[in-house]
Amino acid sequence: MYTYKDIKHVHLEVSTLCNAKCPLCPRNVCGYDYNLGYPETNLTLKDAETIFTTDFLKQLTYININGNFGDAVMNPEVPEIIEYFKNINPNLFVSVCTNGGARDAKWWTKLASLGIEIVFDLDGLENTHSLYRQNTLFKTVLKNAKTFIDAGGTAEWKFIVFEHNKHQIEECRKLSKQLGFERFNTVRHGRDTTAVYNNDGNLSHLIGNPTNVKETVFEDLNNTIEWKEKCCNYSSYTKETSRIKCKVMDNKSIYVSANGEVYPCCWIGNYPKTYKLAGNKQTAKIVNNNNALDVGIKNAIQWFKSIEQSWNKKTFNEGRLFICNNECGCD
Repeated sequence: MYTYKDIKHVHLEVSTLCNAKCPLCPRNVCGYDYNLGYPETNLTLKDAETIFTTDFLKQLTYININGNFGDAVMNPEVPEIIEYFKNINPNLFVSVCTNGGARDAKWWTKLASLGIEIVFDLDGLENTHSLYRQNTLFKTVLKNAKTFIDAGGTAEWKFIVFEHNKHQIEECRKLSKQLGFERFNTVRHGRDTTAVYNNDGNLSHLIGNPTNVKETVFEDLNNTIEWKEKCCNYSSYTKETSRIKCKVMDNKSIYVSANGEVYPCCWIGNYPKTYKLAGNKQTAKIVNNNNALDVGIKNAIQWFKSIEQSWNKKTFNEGRLFICNNECGCD
């Protein structure tokens, strides 16, 4: 796919822990806490120093801190990790995507002093934001964002559009300008329909118009887990495309998970060896020697050759990767 010297961009997960309980996040089942096989860990400063050597950092242009499972606010060493990156490569562009619902003013002020960009997830106004961003407070996120902005930081307001908040887009856009956000960005990612359950497993509220809603998550928990496992057989609902146009090959990007594992992208990097997610069972068969804490980045990307070889396979049964086909397939 590309060589070690070609890598310019890193998508980095610094934590698999999170203060929020977004109901369509892979960390839980519709908001109910249920770990389907991901590790619960933070990437430490020592880990970062081991993985991101001086020579490697100097060749990078961009690090995007935005994990599959956790949020940067849960890792207490994030300011120190970023400071380490910037001390070695002052020209490195660092972006952090976060729900912004934790930490004190000192923490946010320190991040602002590092010359980075932060994308704050704010999905509506006070009466709608927490319907999806459960366990985060709108006022707290705004306070932290304002602290960061006032200290000289560059911030973006990211607004995921749902049926329950779409009428607030323009009001939020106006507010973002008043507060000093550099950009306001709306996102429509298709994950907009679900029942939502609380810590006890009881139905809390609905997002969108889900069907066959159960009063407790336990009525449907086994079916949900079974569905995730069955999703390893993509052939039941998708077809092979004519070719794969890999989205990370053009920008020479890799994904580094919170425990040091290296993948070409976040779609493949959902802890395929342990996590019950669509396509992981197939991908796990070709993952090999990919933890940069043990072998370094240069050796941890060698198994990528097997991914590229899979694109030449005509069918899933022959070894064409479901995830690559689904995310980067072209007819």
